Amino acid sequence: MLSSIRTRSLVCTLVLCCTVGIAGCSRTPTTAPSQTFPLPSAAAESNARVDLNTIPAPRKSLYMPVRAEADWQNPFLSVESGMLLLRIYLPDGNPSPTDAGGMTRPVKARKQELTIRLSDLPRALAALPDGCWPYGRVVAVAEGFDSAKDRPQIRRNMEQTYKVLNDLGVVVDEWNPNSAVQ
Repeated sequence: MLSSIRTRSLVCTLVLCCTVGIAGCSRTPTTAPSQTFPLPSAAAESNARVDLNTIPAPRKSLYMPVRAEADWQNPFLSVESGMLLLRIYLPDGNPSPTDAGGMTRPVKARKQELTIRLSDLPRALAALPDGCWPYGRVVAVAEGFDSAKDRPQIRRNMEQTYKVLNDLGVVVDEWNPNSAVQ
């Protein structure tokens, strides 16, 4: 009797899952209309600018030789059609030079990727620890790798991102994936 109830319950569950699955697969995808990023408020930019001014000015001798994204240690922004992808490396909490970046303290373990809106960019950059800025107040910016139809929207978003970074006093190091040596 008990196994018969379990069997019926299992069959009902499977039928329900299949019905929901088929209904979910039968819809046609809709494309969202392209829109520009909402810009940060003036107050958010002003507060972030004060915090970012504590970071030293960028030193070209440190960041200009870096041409591989994997070697870039400062914040790195990838501008997509609907968001920003912010990649950072958190500072090493161990002050000892022993095995820094080695097997017990790998650099890639400190890597963080955050998806943010442009309106949150000032607050996100201001919240980063000072150790995330070894080259000074400079951010690498690259176009995201969306489809070709999204390219005009990505270019508009890149322009807005540059404007926000310039208003914050952050130097932009533009990365073109076609020209960078990877």
